[in-house]
Amino acid sequence: MKFFGKALGLVVATLALSSCGGGGGDGGSTTPPVSGKIELVATTTTLPTNVGGYLPSQHGPNQAEVTITIRNADGTLMVGRDVQVSISPVETAALSFLVQDGNDNFDNLWGAFTIKGTNGVTTAWVNSRLVAGTVNLTASTIDPTTQRTISNTLKFTITSGVGQMPTQVALATNSSAVYLPSSGGRNSVQVGATVRDGGDQLVPDPNNADNIQFEIIGVPGGALLSTNSTSGAASGLKVNSHTVHGVATASFQAAESTPQGAIQVRATVDRADNNVSNGIQDAVTSTIGLVVSDGKLYSVTITSPNVDAILENRVDAGADEENPGLNGTYSLIVSALGTDRQGNPVLPGTLIHFGSIDEPVGTFDSGATANEFLLAGGDGNPQEGGTGFTAPNGHFTTAGGGAGPGDALIVFGKTHHGAPHGNEDLESSVTVQSVTGATSLVAASKFNRNDTTGTLVDYGPVLPYIIGRSQHGNITASAPTNELGVASALLTYTVSTLGHRVAMWAQGDGIDRVTGGARRVTDAVKLVYPGVAPATLVAFPSPIPGNQTVPVTVCFMDANNSPIQGVSIGFLMTLGGGTGSVDGNGMSGFLDNTTGADGCVDAVVQSSGVPATAADGTSGQITFSVGGATAEVDIVVQLSFLSAGGEYRRCAAGNVPTVDVAVRAFATDGSAAAGVAIAATCTGGTVTPASATTDANGTAEFSITGPADTTASCTFSAQGVAPLVRSISLPPADSFSPPCQ
Repeated sequence: MKFFGKALGLVVATLALSSCGGGGGDGGSTTPPVSGKIELVATTTTLPTNVGGYLPSQHGPNQAEVTITIRNADGTLMVGRDVQVSISPVETAALSFLVQDGNDNFDNLWGAFTIKGTNGVTTAWVNSRLVAGTVNLTASTIDPTTQRTISNTLKFTITSGVGQMPTQVALATNSSAVYLPSSGGRNSVQVGATVRDGGDQLVPDPNNADNIQFEIIGVPGGALLSTNSTSGAASGLKVNSHTVHGVATASFQAAESTPQGAIQVRATVDRADNNVSNGIQDAVTSTIGLVVSDGKLYSVTITSPNVDAILENRVDAGADEENPGLNGTYSLIVSALGTDRQGNPVLPGTLIHFGSIDEPVGTFDSGATANEFLLAGGDGNPQEGGTGFTAPNGHFTTAGGGAGPGDALIVFGKTHHGAPHGNEDLESSVTVQSVTGATSLVAASKFNRNDTTGTLVDYGPVLPYIIGRSQHGNITASAPTNELGVASALLTYTVSTLGHRVAMWAQGDGIDRVTGGARRVTDAVKLVYPGVAPATLVAFPSPIPGNQTVPVTVCFMDANNSPIQGVSIGFLMTLGGGTGSVDGNGMSGFLDNTTGADGCVDAVVQSSGVPATAADGTSGQITFSVGGATAEVDIVVQLSFLSAGGEYRRCAAGNVPTVDVAVRAFATDGSAAAGVAIAATCTGGTVTPASATTDANGTAEFSITGPADTTASCTFSAQGVAPLVRSISLPPADSFSPPCQ
């Protein structure tokens, strides 16, 4: 630009000299070329916010059409030039175009776009959005004559159509949990307020005034609020502040004397004039709840994710170091969520201890105790505040080989474990110090007092319990909680024990609210060592013959083909006819036994009266299932041959010579085939019925009639077997007494 300024000055000076007659000649004018221009014409430059949710293709009231005309310096249309169109800010309005790149996608919204090779005139549409304000649309191109950029800008106003006085205030906080100063946790949180007008727009910034008031509701106990007002920093139970782009913030700070529990912060704005400095005439309020607590562990809950929860452990090194093989163990991710008595997360770094037991457990063929803990019962009675434990029906010295010092005793006190209400404080895991009898033992540490209400409560021998040790797995000993109050651990176990019963616990140190002393906080669960999904179920042999008693083996495996034991398998039998059962449990239900250590279980399938199988088909099917895994076994009845016999000659009604024939169907194993449909046709005689189904003995009856002393040729046929052709001799009339007439 400086270059053009100097050049223009020289030209002017030259012209001035020429006009004075100096230098002679015609002067030779060198006027620089003039660029073209862009014209912008809109149907309107004021639009409402798009509260109706209109799409660009609907051409709603929130849309303006803009005609863009590009002209050369002489006023003619500038043809073939690209035009760059942009709009800002895009949260207030955006652009749409009729066609882009040959594809009709008019409903797309753009902040900037290049319209290719216009014919001097093109069109864009401005579409308002939900935020009121002003936007600038700019169109620009390169003048081919001067190579200069030419542009033009058009301003649009997007309005909500209502006043700017506040009608709503919404509160939010970076955390609802506030801790006492002595706890070591965060004792202050921010409370943010967003103020909007009736058009859902952020209210304008006030002019040298405060337009929002924050105050603590309830018993503050030394708690206070702090914020910035127009007159500077402010603090107290009630403070004024002002919004910036509709947002104001105050800080809530708890004191040591602040009562633990819920406390509220209220924000108030004035609908009359968006100003609280001059008093509040028409209040609009909103309240948010905070929880003040000490962050000490009061409750812990064990959880585990439903997906991606199992790690397939691999050897550290091997022949293929890039992909070392599995080492025969899995690790289940488990977590414990710790909360304090007010429901806030326990403070980060709170230590949670984990433990597990998996023996002694009944073998898989031991009936009611199959894959269940043997040193267990439902009549446990821990001594509140003491170390004694009794169970009237216990077998501490004999069951599973008996219990001993160093074993773990898990007491289930929570209702979801079957314990009566009021025993949650007794949920615990303690180490056995000594076994004093079949029904009594001494723990190495005291049980909780069960005094949550302030009074010690003893409900007697009513709590489920387990005594045992870990032989097939281990678990992370301890882990600290994070900012969410969660501590995570790994339960690691061998793949040879998938489905084996295991119990685990998470435990930390809390405070007895009555005595101020230590309190054990525990959650315990029973589960089985899980395999890796997806699991597979296989059943064999398939197919099996119908109308017989046949054994079938069903096996349950995880994704790595590791057997899963102790699993109850369901079944559903469907038949084309006849009856059947599996393990004597009817057509549907569960197998009598669970899967064994090899992941397999044997079932006994019985069926009778099942019809013969059509070509390439089945006569029935059994579907075994566990969760989403299924396996099918087909049932077929294949025929070997048909036979006819037992001919009986008689005079039928009307004195017609008749021969009754019994046709039998036999399966491939030589047994009679029931339910087989047999068709019959005869030449030289008539057969009835035309078809019949074999009974339980595999027999179907047919009658052949015709002229006396003749021979009929009859064919008996069934699906899947060669037809049987028999010559049937119809007797002479005088062979009967009295003779057939």
